[in-house]
Amino acid sequence: MADYHRVHPVIAGSPLPAPEQGKDKLPPSATHDEQVLPITAPPPYAPAPMRAPRRKRHSRCCRCVCWTLVVAIVLVVALGATAGILYAVFRPKIPTFNVDRLTVTRFDVNTTTAVVTDAFEVQVTSNNPNRRIGVYYDGGEVTALFNGTELCSGAFPSLYQGHRTTVRPLITLQGETRLDSAVAAQLAQQQQAGFIPLTVNARVPIRIKFGVLKLWKMTGKARCNLIVDRLQAETRLRIRSNSCSFKLKI
Repeated sequence: MADYHRVHPVIAGSPLPAPEQGKDKLPPSATHDEQVLPITAPPPYAPAPMRAPRRKRHSRCCRCVCWTLVVAIVLVVALGATAGILYAVFRPKIPTFNVDRLTVTRFDVNTTTAVVTDAFEVQVTSNNPNRRIGVYYDGGEVTALFNGTELCSGAFPSLYQGHRTTVRPLITLQGETRLDSAVAAQLAQQQQAGFIPLTVNARVPIRIKFGVLKLWKMTGKARCNLIVDRLQAETRLRIRSNSCSFKLKI
């Protein structure tokens, strides 16, 4: 059964009964002067504001890549079509190069230091077989080598070669080279035998002219492998073998 609250009579003038231990006992730090703040419920939870959705950056990158590919494909197709039309109309052919004459104006060999001081005059013949194509030669460099060792070098002249014409520029080469013992021994041996291998290389910037249209600058590379009888000052060399090739690098 539930316990009933007991009622104790209070006599006037008698002290109030002390509260029972454990009931309505104030904490030791509480005083009568302190005010007890009312207990309030915590504020309701406010949800964070929704952020606006961000646009995906990768979509923009994809669009840029797609447009770049489209432009590149269009340019390639346009260039290919233009090149095809030009080839069909003009029928271009690569010019031919050949070394016609090689003269030694100086050739001194220091047997002590193995230093070669030399100077050559090289006459090159270039033939343009095209009917409607002209060729601009914008300078360049020409070198002469013996067994891969450069002996001398010079500049290719700047000139224009018209349709179905032949030009014969005269190029002066000069140099001073120290030969190692093996190359010096090979040169002496080849001199005695009368078969001296020489290589003449030319690297020339070229611009092709189709009618009135002048194309971009390209690089022409000519290589001539020669065999001459001797290397002697003030002597026009006898060319025993002559093999030349020409390549055009776009």
